[in-house]
Amino acid sequence: MIQHLTKLAVLLTVLLVTGCSIPTPSHQDSNRQVNIDVVNSHQNKLSTFNNWSMTGRMALIQKELDERDSFYVNWRYQPTYQELRFSHPLKGQLAKLTVSKRQATLVDSNGATRSAVTAPVLLADVLQVYIPFEQLRQWLIGQKTARLNNLTYYNNGTLASASVVQNNEQWRIRWFYDSQTNAELPLPEQVHIDSPTLKIKVQMQEWQTHN
Repeated sequence: MIQHLTKLAVLLTVLLVTGCSIPTPSHQDSNRQVNIDVVNSHQNKLSTFNNWSMTGRMALIQKELDERDSFYVNWRYQPTYQELRFSHPLKGQLAKLTVSKRQATLVDSNGATRSAVTAPVLLADVLQVYIPFEQLRQWLIGQKTARLNNLTYYNNGTLASASVVQNNEQWRIRWFYDSQTNAELPLPEQVHIDSPTLKIKVQMQEWQTHN
């Protein structure tokens, strides 16, 4: 009986660690020289993509502490309001983050609430690490933000990689797409965001648009 329980505990531990792990996609060719009209056309379409929801998985890796957290995320975006629900297949809903023009609020699974003026301030208080939340929403859909440099693209005009200085740190962003899709508006399959202290990986499993 004890041996059976031990095996079960090991299995649950493995599931907790790897159940939400995100494998890195295979290499996709990109380059710096592409048709700028194709790039601008894609970015213009993204500028009108402003009422959506995404379900997927997210991983946060704090490099200096060697701490790794993986979870599912349901992200609902509107220009004046965002709602993110974080969950785990074994633990259920972990937290809900709501962001409006006036404040950001995080409610955990026990109902405890914390608020701040902005999401970056709130997340830094909770996680003790800076997350570029205001840019993350745009990077998630493959949209350019201010001060991006070292940009590379795929042949269809979508972003492949870029770098930017945020919070006095150098960040690198990489985008991955489903090579089999012929969607009118290609959206990323994964986004990887790296700084010297943090790695964020997001895998998008489903996109929905709303009127």
